[in-house]
Amino acid sequence: MPTATTTIVAIDILLEPDARMLERAEASNARLLQAYPNGFALDAAHRPHITLLQCFVPAEGLDKVYAAVDKVFKSANVPSLNLEGYKYYYAPTPGATGVAGICARPTPALLKLQADVIAAATPFTVKTATIDAFTAPHDNPAMDAAMIAYVGEFVPKYSGEHFNPHVSTGAGSRDYLDKMLAEPFEPFTFSPAGAAVYQLGPFGTAARKLKGFDLRNEATMTTPAMQSNPAAAALPSWNDGPAKQSILDFVNRVTTAGGPDFVPAPDRIAVFDNDGTLWCEQPVIQLVHIMERWVEMAQQNPALRDQQPWKAAVDNDMTWFRTAIKKHYGGDESDMPAIAKGVLSAFEGLTTEEFSARVDAFFRTKSHPKLKRLYRDCGYAPMVELLRFLEAHGFMNYIVSGGGRDFIRQIAGEIYGIPPERVVGTSSSIGFREQGDGGDLLMKAKLDVFDDGAMKPARIWSRIGKRPIFAAGNSNGDIPMLQFANRPPRPALRLLVLHDDAAREFDYVSGAEKSLALAKQYGWTVVSMKNDWKEVFHL
Repeated sequence: MPTATTTIVAIDILLEPDARMLERAEASNARLLQAYPNGFALDAAHRPHITLLQCFVPAEGLDKVYAAVDKVFKSANVPSLNLEGYKYYYAPTPGATGVAGICARPTPALLKLQADVIAAATPFTVKTATIDAFTAPHDNPAMDAAMIAYVGEFVPKYSGEHFNPHVSTGAGSRDYLDKMLAEPFEPFTFSPAGAAVYQLGPFGTAARKLKGFDLRNEATMTTPAMQSNPAAAALPSWNDGPAKQSILDFVNRVTTAGGPDFVPAPDRIAVFDNDGTLWCEQPVIQLVHIMERWVEMAQQNPALRDQQPWKAAVDNDMTWFRTAIKKHYGGDESDMPAIAKGVLSAFEGLTTEEFSARVDAFFRTKSHPKLKRLYRDCGYAPMVELLRFLEAHGFMNYIVSGGGRDFIRQIAGEIYGIPPERVVGTSSSIGFREQGDGGDLLMKAKLDVFDDGAMKPARIWSRIGKRPIFAAGNSNGDIPMLQFANRPPRPALRLLVLHDDAAREFDYVSGAEKSLALAKQYGWTVVSMKNDWKEVFHL
């Protein structure tokens, strides 16, 4: 710990990642040390972490920083943050070297947490210090100066819109790091497992732990009753009632070893519809994205303006689309060929990377007309919470959607913590275009699979190879998937989201009439958005 003689302390207020990130970080560190033995190992003096704030604090002010930051962590549900590691990066350092790391996407919740931490700690900070504020100097004085400058400039240069959340994994030569960055990177999801304040060491490492924090917020603090039944502290965004209790009871039954309903972890498969189940479907988010493209196409080819669905897109006629979708769920497919033709032709010829870039830009710039929030922020908070709860109890979660597979894949990791390989959905055909010693995948104007209705269980078997024991949906198109989850005597839970909250979202049953009737007939769990959820969206 710093003593009274250590006038200023360089600190890192940080998040400690879970085992999923630690495994990837340690693998990266091992290869970096092999290529550059003069780097650093991830050990007790170099703890993997995600920095929220680096700053200089007088030693006598540390306790004030701890107290202020503790309030922030207690008010935030930090363990529920769903983060995605999605690429390697490195920061150049003197001597043709660099410090490498794994980047996490800066989600709105993570950005807000950082802003709150900065606001809480800033009154107790000073602008600069000497290298004595760190646990030890570097062998290179230029590196000492670089680290002092980095910490002093952290807030204006490396926070907010400039924030690059990452876990540093080691050091290496820039030539080697450039090659590493050019390699394919397999994205993965993770969450914070802890939060702490560390004194900074060489290379900006978390070298000496000064303070750890209890991440439980008021919604998850246990009472004596909860301590005898830990599951009761789960799902804090859900109101107590039959829906929440059915989930807790089911999970308890299938995870109790030796019990009559125990299901081994590899067989705990959960499948979720997306539109209207995990995120808002009024309007259908993907449809908004496609309509923008149809308007572009009609501008380029005016003859399309009198043809559906381009006509409806140009006229912004959402009623035509809602009617077509309602007819589809009622068994009338008369408008679907026109919609399918428009959907398939919209992105013909784009590479998969070009399509992903368009989708990413859409989610980061376009907002819902009623909810007044970015579309990327229209995921249902209680359902995301449910995904984390199931994961914590050994479930493997999949999205099985009638929506576009590649559209959902682009954002599923950030919103839901579900990686792209666990997204099953409607897809167009894709072809390969050779280019020298490389090539691209191009989207074709031909349907591959329309993943709705009876196709959902078929695709579950094709892609997963196992029957789920948990299935959640919200419409008639989800009925076969919910039915497929049931195979007595094995336990199953079928969940149906009911949109009955006009104040916080929407109130409608169109397209869900048959599924609600079956839910009543067979005892499926109906989740009332109005009555069962304390909140619909994260603030």
